Amino acid sequence: MTPLPLIPADPETYPPLSALNDLLFCERRCFLHRVEQVWVENHHTAAGSVDHRRVHQTRDADESSLRTARGLWVVSHRLRVVGVADMVEFHPNPAGGPEIPFPVEYKRGKRRKWDNNDVQLCAQAMALEEMLGVDIPAGALFFVKSRRRQDVPFDEKLRKRTQDAATRLHDLLTQRTAPPPRPHPKCKQCSLHKVCLPDLIADPAAYRRAAAGLFRPH
Repeated sequence: MTPLPLIPADPETYPPLSALNDLLFCERRCFLHRVEQVWVENHHTAAGSVDHRRVHQTRDADESSLRTARGLWVVSHRLRVVGVADMVEFHPNPAGGPEIPFPVEYKRGKRRKWDNNDVQLCAQAMALEEMLGVDIPAGALFFVKSRRRQDVPFDEKLRKRTQDAATRLHDLLTQRTAPPPRPHPKCKQCSLHKVCLPDLIADPAAYRRAAAGLFRPH
């Protein structure tokens, strides 16, 4: 694979790579974050920020002895995203060639069925492939609370899902209005729950009752 030229990424046109995860978790939340610049901190987001700062700066006692790079900036011109890989291990090449990059993304808590971390990790790998001119067959997710690591193969299905997500992301960022909410159990964990009001907005009758209550004399 031949590396692409490292054209400087324009932050105005290249959204953060993590927005792919945001998009697949909830398009409405992604729009509120990336277009309307609405951000609300909660204990999940604060703890996640601390975890990422720690991994970018500190080596774990149980970490392998492989050569690693932390907090590595990556850019993909195919996906038109830019971001930071938490950690990249460099594994020996069985064929005797250059070392093979192996991105490791740190996540808080346990893996859940609606997690979209695989796409975020795959996008990091695709960016590294462009930058270094190598093929990257797999990476891993490391879950901080459980301290469990899960390998993720970058097969064609995941790569296509990642490319499709990038296309959807760029389309979303050109919209003028936020997508309608789709209430889901995961909404309760979202830091924007009280801003988004998914249950209220998705139910016109409930919305009208709430609006009428604002002006009801006491």
